[in-house]
Amino acid sequence: MSAPLGPDAPSPLVCTAPPTRFFGYYPGTVAVVTAAADGDRNVMSAGWHAALSAEPPLYGVAVAPERYTYGLLRASGAFAVHFLPFGRADAVAGAGSLSRHEGVDKFAALGLAWRPGTKTPAPILQDAYLAYECRLQNALPTGDHTWFVGEVVALHYRPEAFGERLMQASERVAPAVYYGRATYEALGAGERAVFPPDAFRERA
Repeated sequence: MSAPLGPDAPSPLVCTAPPTRFFGYYPGTVAVVTAAADGDRNVMSAGWHAALSAEPPLYGVAVAPERYTYGLLRASGAFAVHFLPFGRADAVAGAGSLSRHEGVDKFAALGLAWRPGTKTPAPILQDAYLAYECRLQNALPTGDHTWFVGEVVALHYRPEAFGERLMQASERVAPAVYYGRATYEALGAGERAVFPPDAFRERA
């Protein structure tokens, strides 16, 4: 077993406890969430989201109660999580900047074509390379957000965005990664490395 460094050993890390500012959860992929209820609909950006289970397929997203989509999601019991390519990073940013509370139809303002979900009322964005259509299973208060857990009842994707073994073909459809402060980058041009699991088992 390896031993920890001593308290006097130099470290490249700076520690602030408690944290004076919560940052560093980017870069990452920002999802675009839709929901609809009672003839109304909305789209929002969500930086905090995650796959939770393969069987049953569950996906989670964090939504603050003051967001317009929060009420639609609660009322309909459904939502859809989308991933848009870098070519529509403007829509990802706009969905997080404009507000339905101010009367803005973000679908029209951002040029987002959509159609109703196949299993739920949630709008499915046609620019997405991948979308999870979800039926709400649980809602967990987590600080200043609520963590909505949805069962994925339908999967929508663009075949050209994926290659062998359903790995994302970023050279054909580049995902957008978010750095914070309104800054996005196209993935796919950087270095790639493969680390087969057997190589680690041989070293252990």
